[in-house]
Amino acid sequence: MRVLFATMAARSHVYAQVTLASALRTAGHEVLVASQPDVLDDIVRAGLTRVRIGEDLNIEEETREANASFEDDRNLGGLAMSNTRDDPLPWDHALGMFTAMTAMVFQNVCPEPMVDDLVGLARDWRPDLVVWDPLTLAGPVAARLSGAAHARLLFGPDQMGRNRTAFRALLDRQRPSCVTTRCAEWLTWTLERWRRQRLDMSEELVLGQWTIDPTPPSMRIPLDLPCVPVRYVPYNGPSLLPDWLREPPRHPRRLCLTLGVSLGEATGAGTVAASDVLAAVDGLDVEVVATLSRNCQELGTLPANVRAVDFVRLNALLPSCSGIIHHGGSGTFMTALAHATPQLIVPDMMWDAMEKAHGLARSGAGGYVDAKDVSPDLLRERVLDLFDDPSYAAGARRVRAEIVGTPSPNDIVPVLERLTAEHQAGGPERSPALKSPSTGGA
Repeated sequence: MRVLFATMAARSHVYAQVTLASALRTAGHEVLVASQPDVLDDIVRAGLTRVRIGEDLNIEEETREANASFEDDRNLGGLAMSNTRDDPLPWDHALGMFTAMTAMVFQNVCPEPMVDDLVGLARDWRPDLVVWDPLTLAGPVAARLSGAAHARLLFGPDQMGRNRTAFRALLDRQRPSCVTTRCAEWLTWTLERWRRQRLDMSEELVLGQWTIDPTPPSMRIPLDLPCVPVRYVPYNGPSLLPDWLREPPRHPRRLCLTLGVSLGEATGAGTVAASDVLAAVDGLDVEVVATLSRNCQELGTLPANVRAVDFVRLNALLPSCSGIIHHGGSGTFMTALAHATPQLIVPDMMWDAMEKAHGLARSGAGGYVDAKDVSPDLLRERVLDLFDDPSYAAGARRVRAEIVGTPSPNDIVPVLERLTAEHQAGGPERSPALKSPSTGGA
């Protein structure tokens, strides 16, 4: 079958799709990965076939502007989707969240030229299955307009699924005049530009016909949605293995410090200062490997036990580490779980970082420090606790056992083949008579 992957133009989002795309390709299926020009080189370096859609997304600039606009309330800004509250999500908060998400994220990630290019590609190439990034709603639009089956491929806990499910339950109880939302308006208008007839908004356009979920079972958000669990297999991009990594650590224990490649590119800052973390580890009998080379001049003289590097693949580094401090990025979080590396998270409050921090604490595989409480003394205390308390290593091993026990990307290929056959449309939406978009809408 033909499988089209649609991803947000950010390196970490591309990386989250590589192992499944590779599994489908090695199983004999035709695979294309479509995104804006920003990440086309990353797709090729992963050994996959790329297709350019739209123009440069410039996610760094877009996210900085979004943060500046909503710096006083990032929850309503839509960038923080974590809902760790015990009480039900209030209607006004849920409506504000998805209104902001549509304007700031969905429409920014999928501007009109990108949507049209992806729909045109799907119409011409006729994929059987479209696998899409949860923020790339152009994927399900293209699938619906070409008759393909489609599935979300998650990059972490399904915070979107939980919030969207809660939002729909609240929406169904509102007055008829409140039923139309910005997300529904945008998706309906987008469909109608192509079909020039009324196509009703469906929740499948936000949540997929089914979801492919790499989250370990104990950290998975329980939802009544069709789900295909898959083992998380790390892909951190191409790199050379440095000579020092083949040598024994210079101290009894090694600690990885990363504040996130994607976060730094997207926002220019994190929620914890690197100087605070370095002060916390100064003098400890620990070798700290820190991805800080680009900013070393600003930090001055580094502690003697810190090895600053520009980049090193976590998949290669973490097997030699006794712990990791990071910001809560999905690739870092999931790779550490896959290697049973105890974690200390300082959540950056972007997207679902707090959800991951709470899940980590519940699992016993690590802990977190709230950004507003960060200090060198507190970080030092938590780092020592991470090393000295054996329960964290035991918890990390339990989670890794869950991951190993989950079907691999290769194992789920027959499942995806079956689901595609069940969901693929064969009616007029796969007809060559599909029109080009209309600028006037329906």
